Amino acid sequence: MKSFIALALTIGVVLSTVPIPSTPEGYLFKPSPLAKVRFDIYEDLLCGDCKAFDPPFKQFLSTTWEGRPVTDFIEVYIHTYILPLHINAFTMSQVSPFIWDLHHNGTVNAAFNEWCFDHQGEFKGVEGLNMTQYDVMDKLCHDTDSLFGYTEAECLEVLRSGKYEQTIHNEQKYGTWYRVYTTPGVFLNGVQVDDIPATEKAWANFMKRYLK
Repeated sequence: MKSFIALALTIGVVLSTVPIPSTPEGYLFKPSPLAKVRFDIYEDLLCGDCKAFDPPFKQFLSTTWEGRPVTDFIEVYIHTYILPLHINAFTMSQVSPFIWDLHHNGTVNAAFNEWCFDHQGEFKGVEGLNMTQYDVMDKLCHDTDSLFGYTEAECLEVLRSGKYEQTIHNEQKYGTWYRVYTTPGVFLNGVQVDDIPATEKAWANFMKRYLK
């Protein structure tokens, strides 16, 4: 009997625990047929440092290497990691897996992130603190209506249903497991980059050794 109870408890724990993948999940920015390295980028949609990080990194990803798009050689996966201060980011981030399910195209997810970065001031600070999560849903869905392949009504239906709440919880858990502690979190082949390049040129110089 004791053995049966122990087994039942063990099964319960296993079933209630989200398995940690050996490779972090995320949204692939672009297919990389000749991938030599992998980046995992952890971003918070309301993080000012993420907003500053994004343009020079994207400019670098728009360059070429040996006559081909540099993204042919560099896999980039975008992840959600929410800082505790940014309460509204939890609701906003639920649109990301929705967009991925609609398109399976990481450039659309990246465009959504960019939109959120550009509109951070409308969802954080004093204005953000005065918003309920329903206010966040209403504003986000209204303002992004038809921009990323969904309508305002479809967006509201998804957010109000809580369909992707667990997905964001899981992404947060994965980030913590992989030792993410701040954003942007930049990992190259699983190793955190502490001194993150701040310009397109700095990124190009940093990556030369890995692309040769």
